Amino acid sequence: MDSVVSAYKVPCPYKQHGCASSIVYHAAADHKAKCAHAPCYCLECTPPFEGSPADLLRHLTAPSGKHSWPTEKIKYESSHPLVVQAPSGDYRCLLVAEDGIVFLLAVGAGRGPAGRRPVNVVCVRGNADADTRPLYTGVLWVDGPLAAPGHLRGSVQVKGDVANCSVPGEVDMEQGWLHAHVNPNMLHGESGEVHLRLRITKFP
Repeated sequence: MDSVVSAYKVPCPYKQHGCASSIVYHAAADHKAKCAHAPCYCLECTPPFEGSPADLLRHLTAPSGKHSWPTEKIKYESSHPLVVQAPSGDYRCLLVAEDGIVFLLAVGAGRGPAGRRPVNVVCVRGNADADTRPLYTGVLWVDGPLAAPGHLRGSVQVKGDVANCSVPGEVDMEQGWLHAHVNPNMLHGESGEVHLRLRITKFP
């Protein structure tokens, strides 16, 4: 009887999100905690949206949808310049790597007393709470405006692992693994643009 029970297989609970695996019963919980098809969520919608990272990307970027977040294509190991033109509100941009992995660049509005704008980068990945092991690391630069021709006022560089997040609308803007604050003197022009560069690397 024990051998029969041990050999009994069940479908992945995330079958509806694309996982075709059948798992032996005693390993089902471990598979569920690591399955790449685990759903991500958008809690701003009623009812809440639930789907794979690819489904969430379509949900958040649909021109006729509620969010219409912009997207940028990126390549691993390459430094990508990013200009944020949202002086008065929070900004969200989805960064899509060449293998389809989605990252979120989130820039806060700078409502604090010092007027600093927080910047956070996370990987949009299901099961972020169950499996917090980071799979990517990154370098984020904040480039200040020109003080004189050919000279930057300053550039801030931060390095860190890229945290996983399954609910991108609830990113903690004051804390993060790959996280920076942009002081007012680092903003560009009267519109207060934020100039960033980002490089993401896969862990071997």
